[in-house]
Amino acid sequence: MLVASDLTHDPIEAEILAIAPIDTGIIAALPSEGRCLTKKNLYPKESIHLSESLYLQLSGMGSERAQLAAESFVAAGAKALISWGVAGGLAPHIKSGTLLLPKQIRVTEDEIYHTDHEWRQRIINRLDSRLTFSIDALHHTEITLGCPETKNLIYHQTQCVATDMESAPIASVAAKAGIPFLVIRSVVDPAHMALPNSILSTVNMEGNIRKLALLANLLKCPKDILKLWQLATHFHAARTTLRTVVACIGPALLAV
Repeated sequence: MLVASDLTHDPIEAEILAIAPIDTGIIAALPSEGRCLTKKNLYPKESIHLSESLYLQLSGMGSERAQLAAESFVAAGAKALISWGVAGGLAPHIKSGTLLLPKQIRVTEDEIYHTDHEWRQRIINRLDSRLTFSIDALHHTEITLGCPETKNLIYHQTQCVATDMESAPIASVAAKAGIPFLVIRSVVDPAHMALPNSILSTVNMEGNIRKLALLANLLKCPKDILKLWQLATHFHAARTTLRTVVACIGPALLAV
């Protein structure tokens, strides 16, 4: 847990700890993911009030940023945590836009985190019957997996249907604090889709695209333009699913 002397060194901590009380803290890496929860304009690392005792924190991409946001929520008295956003597909049958409500997050064979069963079931009970979802395990990764062969190998080794970088550290913080934890994510890139480095290398940890660098890369490798269009289409499907979840359940069921 963060101590008071550390709080002046990071704006995430200062903003969260200035807000109280908090029942449920929702952590999303990117503004584009957070905007599925609100119509407000969002900026990297922003913390906003969504509803009574329900708060959203934009952490940025990666384990360390997600852990910091989770620890800050716990320090502010959060009673539950949610990992929210998008994920990469690993299983061949999982399509873009598939909702992920995993029972487990697997880091290694010995490090496995469990989500709250009753909370997850309350959300499932309110979902639109047309919405495709999976409760199978989520795999933790430290890097974006852009190679279909690597995705396939991990799927067969772990039987996890999707992967992300933030859920495991959030789960770890929740487990240490003894509070409920949930993952609500949607698949962006399906398992068969390759994510070229010409695109990945132009995105920073806050999700901002260096547009000139992307343009230069696409001029060098024009065939990646199609992949960029496909990725944008899949991302739209993923965000549509997350918005549908909010429409189905309302903010009340996001809080414990």
